[in-house]
Amino acid sequence: MEDSEGDAGEGAGHRGRLLIIGGAENRTCGSGPLETFVTLSGGRDARIVVVTTATDVPGEVAEEYTAVFGRLGVTRVRDLRLLGRAAADDPATLAALDAATGVLFSGGDQSRIRTLVGSRTNELLRRRLDGEGLVIAGTSAGATAMGHWMILGGHGHEVAASSVRIGPGLGLWDNVLIDMHFNERGRLPRLLSGIALDIRLLGVGVDEDTAIVLADDRFEVVGTGVVTVVDADQSVVAFAAEDDEPMAMFNVDLHLLPAGCSFEMARRRPAIGRMRGEEE
Repeated sequence: MEDSEGDAGEGAGHRGRLLIIGGAENRTCGSGPLETFVTLSGGRDARIVVVTTATDVPGEVAEEYTAVFGRLGVTRVRDLRLLGRAAADDPATLAALDAATGVLFSGGDQSRIRTLVGSRTNELLRRRLDGEGLVIAGTSAGATAMGHWMILGGHGHEVAASSVRIGPGLGLWDNVLIDMHFNERGRLPRLLSGIALDIRLLGVGVDEDTAIVLADDRFEVVGTGVVTVVDADQSVVAFAAEDDEPMAMFNVDLHLLPAGCSFEMARRRPAIGRMRGEEE
């Protein structure tokens, strides 16, 4: 695996933020990941688009998120199904996304999101994230799709090549491999199996009702669970002769970050609280 590379409101002119949500987020009016998403997107002035490509019940999902955001004071919410490349390249789709201050990718089956990779929608989201202050969130399947590579499936208790399937993602956050519902579904072996395929990637496993808030080169953790970070950059991997046989991995760094912790990507350095020198 190798790296690749409208009106945005008051956020125009600076890089936006990514929220990577582990799924099963609290949808009541508390202080969870969705409240953070709304706040960053402009609060009551937010214009939110919910992309329901991954789910097989788009109407139900859109209705539920519209109700949640409504309780948080947001009145301008619309959904986009985007079934295939033609819809992702449609000028009407681009206009809706160009007017948004926040875009949320729902959960479901992440393999459906592959149809958006490389589309005009994908290009617009990258551009607006990089320079127009757009806030983009992904939950569950939508979370793993944020990386250049995304986990499509796989399971098992062994760290083995057969324990994970990987495909291209939207490339909104490079150099990472993201997994979700992490501790709840025992997915550390799956994430380690994926990282073993390219140890340059940073593994990020996000628990339910938990999120990463990424800005520039740093992220903070919000929510009720933990973010697990796997750094195998200095590790040694010995592959087995068969894909379903366990492999050996030495010198893997593992970090557990609950809410309030942060992580600096360039230095691969975790911290309790904000990074020293970071603006409030």
